[in-house]
Amino acid sequence: MTNQTKQARELRDSGRSKPGAAILIGHVLLLLFELAVVVHGFADEGLATLRFYTTDSNLLCGIASALYLWTYFRGGNVKGSEAGRLSLLRFIATSCLLVTFTVVLLVLGPENGFAHEFLDGTRLFSHLLCPFLSLILFLFGDERASFAYISRALFTTLLYAVPMILLNAVGLVSGPYSFLKIREQSAQATVFWIVVILGGNAVLAWGAVLLQRRIRH
Repeated sequence: MTNQTKQARELRDSGRSKPGAAILIGHVLLLLFELAVVVHGFADEGLATLRFYTTDSNLLCGIASALYLWTYFRGGNVKGSEAGRLSLLRFIATSCLLVTFTVVLLVLGPENGFAHEFLDGTRLFSHLLCPFLSLILFLFGDERASFAYISRALFTTLLYAVPMILLNAVGLVSGPYSFLKIREQSAQATVFWIVVILGGNAVLAWGAVLLQRRIRH
């Protein structure tokens, strides 16, 4: 490798590792929004709020942005293996928020009213603003994601779904979403919802990676 080629690559990598002011401001806003969501959830229901996928996905996203900002202000940039781990965490959080938005749009909105689900209280943040802000930051500010990350996003959703399905099966929890109330629906309906949500999660995650690559090719 010639010195010019090496210097060009180092300059390119350096530019990628240093986020612009807009990205940093975006993460600060996202963290503040997520704090509002999580604090409201715990103040309203205590630990019981963790039964909601919405709370869990927004909490994960807040943690990811907090780690991103802490890493940046600690060292001035985000690079190397640290950038890879943050990129994976940010991708998982963004994928989970996209699932949240899609479920609200296609299931909860029609059930409970779109204005209620997208505009009422902190739902404006948790169901609408945070998913899109996180997606924008992922597309323009995060390290390039690998398609291999998609399986990690699906695994994260399963970490939520499996315990909730089991708790619903034994009657310790009801819902909190209509499609999780397996004691009130047929086995075929339960399988249908599992396939639809995991399939949708995979499509959303794949679409996010593909769009990021198209934007930043």
